[in-house]
Amino acid sequence: MDGRPGARSTPELRKERSRDAARCRRSRETEVFYQLAHTLPFARGVSAHLDKASIMRLTISYLRVHRLLAAGEPPRGVPGAAAAEEVDGCYLKALSGFVMVLSEAGDMIFLSENVNRLLGLSQLELIGHSVFDFVHPCDHEELQDVLSPRQGRGGGGERSGRSFSLRMKSTLTGRGRCLNLKAASWKVLHCAGHMRSYAGAGGGDPPLRCLVLICEAIPHPGAIETPLGSGTVLTRHSMDMKFTYCDDRIGEVAGYTPEELLGCSLYKYVHALDSDTLSRSVHTLLSKGQAVTSQYRFLAKRGGFLWAQTQATVIANSRSAQPEGIVCLTFVLSRVEQRGVVLSLEQTQRRGEGRRLPPPRPRPRHPRCHPQPQPRGSPPHVTLWAGVGGPRVLAFLRPAHVPEAVLQRDPRRFCSPELARLLAPIFDPPPAPSRRRPPQPLPG
Repeated sequence: MDGRPGARSTPELRKERSRDAARCRRSRETEVFYQLAHTLPFARGVSAHLDKASIMRLTISYLRVHRLLAAGEPPRGVPGAAAAEEVDGCYLKALSGFVMVLSEAGDMIFLSENVNRLLGLSQLELIGHSVFDFVHPCDHEELQDVLSPRQGRGGGGERSGRSFSLRMKSTLTGRGRCLNLKAASWKVLHCAGHMRSYAGAGGGDPPLRCLVLICEAIPHPGAIETPLGSGTVLTRHSMDMKFTYCDDRIGEVAGYTPEELLGCSLYKYVHALDSDTLSRSVHTLLSKGQAVTSQYRFLAKRGGFLWAQTQATVIANSRSAQPEGIVCLTFVLSRVEQRGVVLSLEQTQRRGEGRRLPPPRPRPRHPRCHPQPQPRGSPPHVTLWAGVGGPRVLAFLRPAHVPEAVLQRDPRRFCSPELARLLAPIFDPPPAPSRRRPPQPLPG
């Protein structure tokens, strides 16, 4: 110090210059973030209230989306590009759900604006965050498996299709009010889409793999609008999937009366090749409360099947909160196919004493039409005819008093004639070729 009044020491001057430099850097940084926020495709009123962390999060997601769109965008001037832009402006109105794009690590790269309508959370609140922060902890392992690569059948290539149920946070109440995120509940979403891979820009960057999904909420039975369409059937089931109520429309689409289905299990009317898939859907239903099945074949009366898909919801008791039943909304996707093939005995039975088969038709006079011999041990009232144009019965004809263990020990005993002929190579396999050498001729 020189002792003059007003003079300051060198350390104080350094501190002041340092504070001025930091203030200048912050002002420049704020200006850069301000400009960056206004370059994002959001309204000015929205971008002006974003903090720096949100601006960086949204900018990174925007760059990823721009890279995805550049990889799949048709070049300008190509016929059909303008029409594609018009369709892009209308697809959100046609969708009943929202679009979500996930990176391989689970980051939400993009969500469409209508996510707010289903979850109560805005697009800006979700983009750039990890989806695992908004997914039920019990679904993390399943989601991680969905995001991992899957080999196709036979090891050839990757299977890109994905279809699963997911529980995500929702701040919407049943009356449409919006709650705080800490008070959010879980909403079951049916997610379907494909895993896509996009090449890097100029071939220098590694390929970007992402999962493109359409997420739809499963409607609660209390919100279903009536009357239903002609191809929609409403049913109620016990917790073991036995029919307790069935809409009259089941007769129009499958030929059954509601009385024929009451007390019967849904599994008896599902094609055997689809039973495992349906079992997995029921497992998801019981663990998450709601589920959407994949497309399966529902057996029609008197032969054949029709394709269907079901939305199911577990209904709980209002007092004890214990599950007491399942409500299903089934959408019929096709007409009855393969009417001449009977795949289950349930397709020919009628309700009544002993659930007997319908009486046999009068014996035709055509020389090629003759009654087939009955399987040993079948009920005396069962007579199967295989005439020209008649149904082919592929079923096990087991009387009600015979236990299931007997059928497992000797399944051939209860096969219908058509099924016995079909399984003959399994029941009576051809003898293995002998490896004995042919006899050698005796020496001269």
